[in-house]
Amino acid sequence: MMPQPPPSPSTPPSQGTGKLELRGYQEHILQRIKENRDRNILIELDCGLGKRVLTYKLVSELFPETRFILTVNSTSSLQETAQYLEKEYGGVSGLGAMTQRVQGQQRRRMLKESRVVLCTARVLTNILKRGDFTPQEFDAIVINEVDTILRRVGRQSVLIQPWSYLLEFFKDRWIIGMSGTLRDDHVVLDNAQLQIREELKTLSKFIPKAEVISMEELSGTDVEGYIEPTVINVVAVESNLIKAVSLVLDALIKSTRDEIYQAVREKRDIAVDAIPESVRLLHLLLDELPISEDLAQRYSGLLMIRKYLYGMSVSSFRRFLHHPVIAPQIDVERVLSEWPRVTPKALKVCQLVDMSGKTVILSSYLHVVSEINRLLSEVGVRAFSLTGQIRDKQAVLTEFKESKPPAAVILSPVGERDLDLPETDLLIICDVVNTTKTIYQKMKRSRGGQVIFLAYEGTSEEEKVNRLIDNIMHRYPWSTRLGNAED
Repeated sequence: MMPQPPPSPSTPPSQGTGKLELRGYQEHILQRIKENRDRNILIELDCGLGKRVLTYKLVSELFPETRFILTVNSTSSLQETAQYLEKEYGGVSGLGAMTQRVQGQQRRRMLKESRVVLCTARVLTNILKRGDFTPQEFDAIVINEVDTILRRVGRQSVLIQPWSYLLEFFKDRWIIGMSGTLRDDHVVLDNAQLQIREELKTLSKFIPKAEVISMEELSGTDVEGYIEPTVINVVAVESNLIKAVSLVLDALIKSTRDEIYQAVREKRDIAVDAIPESVRLLHLLLDELPISEDLAQRYSGLLMIRKYLYGMSVSSFRRFLHHPVIAPQIDVERVLSEWPRVTPKALKVCQLVDMSGKTVILSSYLHVVSEINRLLSEVGVRAFSLTGQIRDKQAVLTEFKESKPPAAVILSPVGERDLDLPETDLLIICDVVNTTKTIYQKMKRSRGGQVIFLAYEGTSEEEKVNRLIDNIMHRYPWSTRLGNAED
């Protein structure tokens, strides 16, 4: 069935004291939504270009009589979105936000009585499964970060729970999905047939008959005037010992990967040429391949140790030099005696921060966050740390923003969640994952400006970083350009 069209749009009187001046590309998107009110819609709008503005205009002015469900990924995002919709430009009429203060019967009453309901997908599902509501009681659902409803790898179900339930529930309603990017891929293994699919094609399967509004389409508007390009540099970090250990790990990983291919050849359940050469995709598929558990665990373990080598502090990694797979390949006592006392990447960060004003540093490991904070403080840089252990993120960020340069804030993955830091002069990424979109989203924390990737010179990490940057430049050409160390 076609999605049910919501009531015809009209323009109500102004609700608030502020006046929202739309940009040209935002007007273009809203007009396209208005023209396609009988079709589902997928909107790609890059970071910082105003998805909340679109949501506000959509529910408050374009369709002021329509009953909307707005879903977000996390409670922190819910709080921020609720604050925006409640306070900006006079607020949204009939808004109900299912924050942590709203519980039990209050949530069901809010879902019954509010015209616009803001909630997380999990909470929404728990309420709907009670059977108190029917799809006909709602007109439309807006899915924020719609790309995140897909698994990176899956066999039968490629949807993250609870989206298989929600999309079935709302299949005859109007669905609008918004995302900063719809350009990743994922792996599907179904009946021994492996496919690497573009996520946009998969989303179009679960959100059928959808109009797609892409960044390419917006290039004919004024959007480029609102995008500050991110200048990307790679800075090599020297460490002969880390390089030597990495070469040992590279050889062990390659030989183990060859064993995997040989095991698959012998089983013949899956064609060897169907297995991706990509290290990331192969790792994601391990549980689906006809290989022994020991072989799969050895391969995963070696990849993890190499990741630790490139990202951990040197003091934390020392114990892995005794690993039974690595120790026979090196002179452990000699390597330990010459092992660095300070993490080379942490030292490089100090050099780079000394030349900048306000710096944001991203690291995956808490020991590195602490080490960088200590080293920067010792050289007179005002340093702050944001990790999952910090409850009041805004207080720390406010102090960082108000500090005189040089100042730096070091973020762990949990600490950086849902943060935007447009006041930054430089963003330093200490270690990378193998997913292009994740790295791009990390880069965009600073909304443009200078971004530096650190990589150990002469290692597979350097190759990995360059490969990721090539992918980023190809997928997001409107927002990135290559620089050099002197930029």
